Amino acid sequence: MIDILLASYNGGKYISAVTDSILAQTETGWHLYVCDDCSSDDTFETAKSYAERYPDRVTAVRNDAPSGSSCRNFMSMLKRSDADYIMFCDQDDIWCPDKISRSLAALRQADTGCPVLVHTELEVVDEKLDTLHRSFTAFQGLDPKCRTLNRLLAQNNVTGCTMMINRQLADLIGDAPVQDMLMHDWWAALTAAAFGRIVFVDEPLIKYRQHGGNVLGAVNNRSFKGVMSVIKDNSATKERINATYRQAQAFLDFYGDRLSDEARHTVEEYISVKGSIKPVRIAKLIKYGFLKQNLMSAAGQIIFC
Repeated sequence: MIDILLASYNGGKYISAVTDSILAQTETGWHLYVCDDCSSDDTFETAKSYAERYPDRVTAVRNDAPSGSSCRNFMSMLKRSDADYIMFCDQDDIWCPDKISRSLAALRQADTGCPVLVHTELEVVDEKLDTLHRSFTAFQGLDPKCRTLNRLLAQNNVTGCTMMINRQLADLIGDAPVQDMLMHDWWAALTAAAFGRIVFVDEPLIKYRQHGGNVLGAVNNRSFKGVMSVIKDNSATKERINATYRQAQAFLDFYGDRLSDEARHTVEEYISVKGSIKPVRIAKLIKYGFLKQNLMSAAGQIIFC
């Protein structure tokens, strides 16, 4: 069985569409769990109506108090899941009919008993679902082939709403310190890289809706506008980089001796970048392959590291 975890908050305008797209999946061995984070609109009422109509397919609950972030909401749901496979769902996207079946086939092919994470390409669309860009990874300047721990410590390229993970990976990340995660998908990617495998399905199996209210959303990091925003807001850029060092330290603290010698050394070297003088920081970023995944982002990383 596959558990689909949908963390909702004030998504009443879109949640019916994504739920309908899940109900239309060609794969039927799944259950959708919606956990509403105290929405002030009709999100929970809509989700509850689906649960009443499809009790064997949909369960809807509401948090007693706001969790504070989608990451915390997703992680609390993950702790309650005991399924063999788990997927994560955003409230405002559209799933292509074969999203589950394609992800499941890729995971089963890669699953040899180790932790496995499968993620897919996304099609970036506007509020009306008109295509903005056929490839989210190209638009973002991300390289899904960068799936080793050193590359992922500096920059994530796994989008949570495309993920499917197996039980082995879920068990590893379920009790991880959510307060130290930049996002649940980033932590899952780091864990899969350190202990198992990451598989990328190079086909857009989700319509990734952009509407101005996205928690993260799609940003063209290679555009002139994107580069100028990094340069202009250099304090925020430095803080984003520093946050990756803090996440790496939390990762090392949590997994400790469970990491292989090679993985532990990689994380320790990344953490040490922050405490080094600028020439040494740059040298370590290059030597250990800690650079971000496109030229513009890597240049900004070197400038502000």
